[in-house]
Amino acid sequence: MKKIAALVLILSLLCTVFYGCDTTKEPSADDPHIVSNLNEGSLNTLKLAYSKADTLDPFTCTMSANIQILGLVYDGLYKLDKAYQPIPVIAKSSIVSGNSINVTLNTAQFSDGTALTANDVAYSFNKAKESPCYSERLRNFLSVSISASNMLVFTLENADPYALACLTFPIVKNGSEGELPAGSGRYMSQISGETIYLVVNSKKSGFNPIIKTIMLVPVRDNNSVESSLEIGNTGFYYNDLSSGTYSRINAHTVDMGINNFVYLAFNSANEIFSNQLIRQAINLAVDRKEITATAFQGHARAAYSPFNPDWHMLASKDLIISADMDKARELIELSGVDISQQEVSLLVNKENQFKLETAQFISEYLTELGFTVKLKDYEPQYYTEAIEINSYDMYIGEIRLSPNMDLSPILGGAEGYGISPDCQSVQRYAQLRNGSCELMDFVNTFNEDLPLIPLCYRNAAASYTNAMQADYACCDSDVFYDIETWSFK
Repeated sequence: MKKIAALVLILSLLCTVFYGCDTTKEPSADDPHIVSNLNEGSLNTLKLAYSKADTLDPFTCTMSANIQILGLVYDGLYKLDKAYQPIPVIAKSSIVSGNSINVTLNTAQFSDGTALTANDVAYSFNKAKESPCYSERLRNFLSVSISASNMLVFTLENADPYALACLTFPIVKNGSEGELPAGSGRYMSQISGETIYLVVNSKKSGFNPIIKTIMLVPVRDNNSVESSLEIGNTGFYYNDLSSGTYSRINAHTVDMGINNFVYLAFNSANEIFSNQLIRQAINLAVDRKEITATAFQGHARAAYSPFNPDWHMLASKDLIISADMDKARELIELSGVDISQQEVSLLVNKENQFKLETAQFISEYLTELGFTVKLKDYEPQYYTEAIEINSYDMYIGEIRLSPNMDLSPILGGAEGYGISPDCQSVQRYAQLRNGSCELMDFVNTFNEDLPLIPLCYRNAAASYTNAMQADYACCDSDVFYDIETWSFK
């Protein structure tokens, strides 16, 4: 009898070691184990670069490659399309009213089969509020409360009619910590030896991609990602072009609009630029088509308002302003200001070629109007210091807006260098946020007041291996937005 008991115990232990006792158990990020059937050499395996120096914790990672990959593993309440329009994912419906957002959840599961509840969303929100990647977009969110197992209420510091666009933070299980906790996204993680794979999440309904397996390839830095694509070690490379240069690589590359706003700012303390007619004249003198096509080498979209031209709220609005030097001169004459009596400075970061050429174009436009312009092309550190100590008349600035198109950082906020907090645009924007004026009322006020001049919104570049075919419909919020269409030729 003892021999039989011992034999049963041995078989039980062997069964545990080789996972033979639970053939229905689904591998998950919470319980990663050696996966023997993944083949690194498979022609249908997509290889994506990630930074091993960074983490794959969705709330602490900082490198763009890792953040983008984690977007395949986790869902948010909403996802955004190319027009920054919120599309429900985990959220079923929402009601935005004043300073609160009531959200009802869809029925959803994590990759390990457990139900996704309001507790998981609340936990993830509080983690995201403290994270380097999501804290800025959630800056206006004060708290969340649970009203039912599938209902939550978010409280805002200030009313925001477009706040749903910020509810894209990754949702993990309540209490999860560390790298690659279970998610409800399109793929789930599996481990084979020291290699991380992403495989299709069978609990994700409606997702049936051609590429079923993704292998994560560790790289040192961003330059390594580019070179690994060119030599065929990986299949995709994202370049936000923040360096201000673009070089062609041996890959299929498409431009992708991002939410980085480039503008010409004025020092409101300068007597010349405190005159509204002068600012309007400069706005008419600026040739945005030339700037985007030449200075930015086509990697930007002209902006005729402070908002992203791709934003769905501007879809039916005609805001295009054609450069008109003659009308600009008329406005200067009407202002009564003698612009030839004072040299004005234009500050720019000299290490960003896109912006340096933009500043050179603007200097030419202003010179043609009759200004005497001194171009201050400074190293990045001195450029920043000059702005902070108010040592400029104009500067070329850039800010990445949160997906709800929040202008408060530059209109009355910490990034609004040179802009008077009492100007019409700041006051009107506050009215837009609290619902007491319409969007176009604000845009019209801004385009008349012009505390700064919108120039363009930058693009990024998405590069695919030449062996890949796809719809190439990536977007700012998700470079893998159309991954279900990706396949190898």
